[in-house]
Amino acid sequence: MIIEASKCQYCFPVGVEEAYRLKQQYGEQARFIAGGTDLLLLMERENIHPHLLIDLTRIPALHRLEVSNGRVLIGSAVTYSRLLSFEPLLSGVSFLAKAIRTIGGVQIRNIATLAGNLINASPAGDTLPPLYCLEAEIGIDGPLGLRCLPIREFVRGVRKTALAPSELVTQVYFDLPGPGWYGTFEKLGLRRAMAIAVASVSLMLKVEDRKITQARIALGAVAPTVIRVPEAESCLSMQSLDDQTIDKAAHLSAATCTPIDDVRASSRYRKEAVRGLVRRGLRVLRNQINAQE
Repeated sequence: MIIEASKCQYCFPVGVEEAYRLKQQYGEQARFIAGGTDLLLLMERENIHPHLLIDLTRIPALHRLEVSNGRVLIGSAVTYSRLLSFEPLLSGVSFLAKAIRTIGGVQIRNIATLAGNLINASPAGDTLPPLYCLEAEIGIDGPLGLRCLPIREFVRGVRKTALAPSELVTQVYFDLPGPGWYGTFEKLGLRRAMAIAVASVSLMLKVEDRKITQARIALGAVAPTVIRVPEAESCLSMQSLDDQTIDKAAHLSAATCTPIDDVRASSRYRKEAVRGLVRRGLRVLRNQINAQE
């Protein structure tokens, strides 16, 4: 179905192929839309006026939300509010749920989507650091067929992704962490809620016999994309979370990031924020680990 308005047509394809064929037909004059919370702001801010908006919310396949053999599948039309009522996410990756709760208010979360946050590709996107720690994969469909990319290959820069002109994201995948894994998300904004991140951090640790066997640290809003910090991850390997180890990992994380000065914070402030957030996150994980014993 296509609705015509004075400046723009709005259509509701019922299948993925119909959606990307319409995008092929209209090219740069068409945009995909689901929640629209990023796109509509972009259209206003940059004076973009597409001839066609292709609404993806009536495509049943994009509403899939399930777990199979420990692997989570999130369709690109699944809203944040629906994710926050999905028990496997709340119990298995509570730190991703924590990140989602920092996004807007209830009204925004009722329409906004995880896939939209990915496609917007802002380094300050709140769900991106947890997805980097989970080593999520992005399902893509288009005229050349299906493909799947790791998130680190999908996001290529500020508001840049690996999507070809007529492709769309269909699913996000990641494995639920198994026994021994602990995770957290920490964020600093200019106010306590509904704020763009000045800096954010997600951490995951796997612990065996009180020693860290795997570590993942992802930093948001302090580089052109979300970044992992392998130096800090390596320094945690086979260590226990004493204060000295925590301080070293926090220092290495701050030294790795390359933030900019902008209206929200200076580069120097962001580096100090990263140091504090990593330190706080690792202490949170230490408390989680101690509580399990």
